[in-house]
Amino acid sequence: MIRVLLKHDQDLWRTALARGLDAVQGITAVHDVVAGEDVIAAARRIRPHVLVHEAGLLPNEHVASVCAALPDSNVLLLLDPRRPLEFRPELTRFAPRVGIMTTGETFDRFVEAIHRLTRGEPVIDADIALAALRSRANPLTPREREVLGLAATGARTGEIAEKLYLRVGTVQNYLSNAIHKSGARSRIDAVRIAQSAGWI
Repeated sequence: MIRVLLKHDQDLWRTALARGLDAVQGITAVHDVVAGEDVIAAARRIRPHVLVHEAGLLPNEHVASVCAALPDSNVLLLLDPRRPLEFRPELTRFAPRVGIMTTGETFDRFVEAIHRLTRGEPVIDADIALAALRSRANPLTPREREVLGLAATGARTGEIAEKLYLRVGTVQNYLSNAIHKSGARSRIDAVRIAQSAGWI
């Protein structure tokens, strides 16, 4: 019996997936992690074969921590296909333990992905693979992404400076760097390019 642990921020999604998996022969949803519950602690207690985790709730730098903490579990990351897909090259070193697919796939493909992971086979969604081939490395520093992300909300330079506790001149420098690195003509153009590429 394949034991699956679910982590998703939408109760309806989580409940639907759990009930669907319980109806599949050979698979059982042993637990669904609710908001505020430590997923690693739950996994160590329950020892699932596969941890299904919403990708948006698991920052890039935490994937390695989860894999290290759960050496006997595989991880299937679910991406929202309506959001820009930013391929994370560092995840490939965890394959085939870490699989990636979008929630736009069918339930049958979801079940197939769980079986593939437990057999030690790689799982990567076709759309994500295509995005990886088309993607460019993110040239922006974390601070430039943060400043440009705030600019994308319509915040003025002074508002961004106040929010980040920076000087206005410093914010202008970050914006200028982001515009230059993205090959944009203006702040608005830089925001468009960065969002399209999945950099912010």
